[in-house]
Amino acid sequence: MNIEIEIKVKIDDIEGVRKKVNNLGKLIKSIDQIDDYYIPCHRDFFAEKPHPVEWLRIRSNPDKTIFEYDRSINKNENGIQEYAEEYESEISNPNEFKQILKFLNFRHVITVNKQREYWMCGNVEVALDQIKGLGNFIEVEAKGDFNTATEARNTCVRFLENLGIKDVDNIQINNGYPQLILKNLGK
Repeated sequence: MNIEIEIKVKIDDIEGVRKKVNNLGKLIKSIDQIDDYYIPCHRDFFAEKPHPVEWLRIRSNPDKTIFEYDRSINKNENGIQEYAEEYESEISNPNEFKQILKFLNFRHVITVNKQREYWMCGNVEVALDQIKGLGNFIEVEAKGDFNTATEARNTCVRFLENLGIKDVDNIQINNGYPQLILKNLGK
């Protein structure tokens, strides 16, 4: 099982945040990503309230395409997850794979277009995202060895606070980009 601990916050001044992140770490890569989200015919992941607990997507990067399933674990009543299980596999022929999903009655729900910068800053990975139709965000993900999910989460919070982002618990975004876009579209 792969465990993921991350915190996402909307930011207004992406250039200011980028300068601070640059002082704390190293840019790994800057890429355009396209995420296509799907649901099976028998279950609508996006109908889960207050937030989806499962995601099924095809992520297209310039160098490879990944099929991924994520499942939130231990969500509380505010929709905050303790961590997520994440499973992924590279797809050698994305068009054929999408056709298979269609034959199996999976429905394409939404596409998220993003410009993403990956940074490594010690034991956290930072993604600076510019999302078409939504704006700018920072995602901080714990990497490395942590004794508990709480310790990993606290590391992410401290990192954001060191960037000058205050009150992280109250401003963090518990929705994924697809849900935010669907909300903006009134769906």
